[in-house]
Amino acid sequence: MKKTLGGRRAWTWAGCGFLGGVLLAGIVGLTAFGGFRGLGAAARFGTVLRMIDRDFVADYDLEAVTDGALAGAVESLDDRWSYYMTAEEYEDYQDYSANRYQGIGVTIQKDEETGGFLVIAVNRDGPAQRAGIVPGDILLAVDGTDVTQEDTDFLRSLIQADYGRDALITILREDGSREDVAVSCEVIYTSPVEYEMLADGVGYIAVSNFREGASGDAIAAVEALLAEGAQSLIFDVRNDPGGQLTELIALLDYLLPEGDVFIRADKNGHQTVETSDAACVEVPMAVIVNGDSYSAAEFFAAALREYGWATVVGEPTTGKSRSQVTIALPDGSAVHLSKYSYLTPNGVDLYAAGGIVPDVAAELTEEERMEFDTGWLEPADDPQIQAAIDILAS
Repeated sequence: MKKTLGGRRAWTWAGCGFLGGVLLAGIVGLTAFGGFRGLGAAARFGTVLRMIDRDFVADYDLEAVTDGALAGAVESLDDRWSYYMTAEEYEDYQDYSANRYQGIGVTIQKDEETGGFLVIAVNRDGPAQRAGIVPGDILLAVDGTDVTQEDTDFLRSLIQADYGRDALITILREDGSREDVAVSCEVIYTSPVEYEMLADGVGYIAVSNFREGASGDAIAAVEALLAEGAQSLIFDVRNDPGGQLTELIALLDYLLPEGDVFIRADKNGHQTVETSDAACVEVPMAVIVNGDSYSAAEFFAAALREYGWATVVGEPTTGKSRSQVTIALPDGSAVHLSKYSYLTPNGVDLYAAGGIVPDVAAELTEEERMEFDTGWLEPADDPQIQAAIDILAS
């Protein structure tokens, strides 16, 4: 059994025009104190905004114009990892980074037969579980609004509109009966770690991301499995998009012996080296990866392999060697910007290397991959888990 841990505005400034003046004021400050080189570009932008405000024949949304301009500026960097977020998007991102969201605590997928949403998993101790919703139930309506012709985003918006109070969910049970269930919409923490003991003393730990809480939950999982008698460990970071450097370093420090575990360099080439202490976990290990193991996930696998601590199993990763910082802006928006390049403990650039090539190749069929992505592929039927078990046994 798997266990889970846990309208338009017009501004003016010194005759320069609304937003253009505000931007120029900030840019001048940056120039004076930080040597910013884009003053001419900011002046051009301000000129365009003044033209829009003076001559554009229709009304317009200043916020939308600003957001579009800033998003376009970051997008033009041609870096898939850098992007601009509106204030609303940044608020959602903060929840995402903390592994939390507003909802009722279910994982769903569209049900083709009814058009509703099939519950495939229920968060332990979450609102849905407390209300009696179980996997196999189908969500048909929220507060009397039919959702069988709608998409997941529409359903989510209906439920989140009930934040802080009960949502009335109409569900179809597996026996064909219908029931209206009152479910509280809350902020829910979703642990990125699941674990279980497999046969022959193999402890299995799936890490779905390295966002907030990942290291603590993964360490707790390791300790629980070792206490249960695990003789070896499998870390599954398939479909793991990465996350926060602090979470990665904490987990590597716990697992690995003394030495360098992470090297990062800024645009000037200045390097910072993160190290591990002597305390470590000494049991045979394997790490399972695939083409959707990114950033911290593939770095995790690479670091364990370079220390001789784990065998990497699965499919080649993509290769990412940049880390990002998120910079909040005064209006609540933010920029997520690639600031560092990083190297493995042995100084390998994963992007230049083309990602990680597993020590042991193992692939899923298309059908197996669909089952894995929806959480239905059991370890006994998973060729990549079985390949990892075989390696540990040998």
